[in-house]
Amino acid sequence: MQYNNQDIIAIGEGSPLNINWEMVSHCQFDCSYCYYRPFTSDTNYTTLSKIVLKKLKAIEEDFIINLIGGEPTLHPNFLEIIEELVKIEKLREIRIVTNFVKPENFWSKIPKNNKIKITASFHPEYPNKDFVKKADILSGQYKIDIAFLFTNKIDEYNQYKNIFDDLYRLASDKKLTLNCIRLHNETQQQVSYEAYQEVIESFIKECEAKITLLENKETTLIKLKNSIHHLSKSDFLNHGYNRLKGWRCDIRAFIIHYDAQVSYACKNTKKHILTCDFKTTAITCPFEVCQCDDYWSFEKVAP
Repeated sequence: MQYNNQDIIAIGEGSPLNINWEMVSHCQFDCSYCYYRPFTSDTNYTTLSKIVLKKLKAIEEDFIINLIGGEPTLHPNFLEIIEELVKIEKLREIRIVTNFVKPENFWSKIPKNNKIKITASFHPEYPNKDFVKKADILSGQYKIDIAFLFTNKIDEYNQYKNIFDDLYRLASDKKLTLNCIRLHNETQQQVSYEAYQEVIESFIKECEAKITLLENKETTLIKLKNSIHHLSKSDFLNHGYNRLKGWRCDIRAFIIHYDAQVSYACKNTKKHILTCDFKTTAITCPFEVCQCDDYWSFEKVAP
């Protein structure tokens, strides 16, 4: 069901502090649609990781960490870092945001802990023949979330449509959650979404509708005056509920960059890791579109 945006009084059920750790700047892939554009840096990642871990251990409130890149599994001390993160009492969830290229025997070395969630993105431009197999095997050991990217090329579509169906079967069996990701471009304060070829657009809509019917899916909460609803992320996006300029947002999120700088999400503030205390305040959203679905869980109140 669609609601008028003016009927919605609040979005998001609240979230712990959210920290993205950009573990490395490089990646095995160079996807044409990647906003990050991976590159090789001269950062001493081993030394920096020790500093970051010390800062994380000092946080006094519950928090979530997203290990991002580049490709985080390329960090020279990746497995040791996971072992240290698991020990942090205030850390509630460790999300490994990965292209999932590493073999199954690499993933099996990660500690078996209910804090760990593998957020694997499927990239049609590059072969990853064991993607579904690994997701199936590892779903018995870790929480698995799949971000399935839809590209706009027919030859790639002819390949990835069957892979989506295989992943959907796993989602139907409650082995993982599955999210549809549309390509988009972003400038400083604007986001535009890909205009797909008709056959691909039709397939994406079909996939989004199927995910909406799943019991096991990621959702975003919206509050009306007299009711509360949990929508699939695709429904939330397609209805334009992420157009939140002027709303009060209790955003408490940070990005630790590969070079030891820390950005305050949605703010023009940056500090060195040594001086950052991971404390921030609510904002009035300056953006036309909130394109980061990871931040939709922070409570937002209509003006």
